[in-house]
Amino acid sequence: PPSLEETVVDWLLAREGGTGFTSFPVSGHSTRHDHLSPAEQVSGRQRRMQFQVHIGCDAVDRFLDDARTAFDNTSVSFSLLPVLTTGRLRDL
Repeated sequence: PPSLEETVVDWLLAREGGTGFTSFPVSGHSTRHDHLSPAEQVSGRQRRMQFQVHIGCDAVDRFLDDARTAFDNTSVSFSLLPVLTTGRLRDL
């Protein structure tokens, strides 16, 4: 949720070995409406913040364990996606 944006930013910046991350506002859409406010039900969307963090496979479990500890009582969700390659175009 947007109310946790600064908390998540601070948490990510404080992590040892962090390589940076990207954040941006997004709209969440769902067929489940029980967790939406009346205004969100009418608009059909819920404002959220999305963070993208690139981490190595060997660090994923620790990262998720730490995140679960830090944000256990929140509505923070996650998706784990493989990154096939990353880099800077000028380095190709």
